[in-house]
Amino acid sequence: MNSKTIIVLGRSGSGKGTQVELLKKLMDPCLYIYVGDLFRELSEFDTIAGKKIKTNLETGGLPPEWIAAFLWQKELVYGVHGSENIIIDGSPRRLDEAKEIDEVLSWLGRTDIKVVLIDITEDEAVKRLLKRGRADDTEESIRHRLEWFNTDAMPAIEYYEKSNRLIKVDGMGSIEEIHLRIKQVLGF
Repeated sequence: MNSKTIIVLGRSGSGKGTQVELLKKLMDPCLYIYVGDLFRELSEFDTIAGKKIKTNLETGGLPPEWIAAFLWQKELVYGVHGSENIIIDGSPRRLDEAKEIDEVLSWLGRTDIKVVLIDITEDEAVKRLLKRGRADDTEESIRHRLEWFNTDAMPAIEYYEKSNRLIKVDGMGSIEEIHLRIKQVLGF
């Protein structure tokens, strides 16, 4: 089996986490990198960085790009041995980070990178996020949190599109339908 390197992107509410869990089952053994988990782990440390990240998580702020890059770089540098599959979930979140991921992966010998965008509209994201019923999820707060996607994440997505590596997958439909689309575009 040829090792795969896949980056999965999408708005909050796109079903990205669900689809990544299904992909991980197809790609075992797999080095799975999700910066959200790495931030939560860091926020538990009684350090200045841990406290700052904890505040970011509590207020919904976006941490600096360099610390996100530090966290996923550490995972790649220590975790890539050569034959494993790699899934990077939800990163890069910014254009500079996308270029940095390319540089690190290339240095590690991973040049065939597939970038999957689970594509849903902002209105659909709001609808799905409201449906999950969290107390702090109002339409206004959700739309505010989704703004970063248009301002910060879209330039990274456009970067992958211009380099012909972006694979847009329609994020509408059942979990199974979306998973089938992803499997088809990735050659499973």
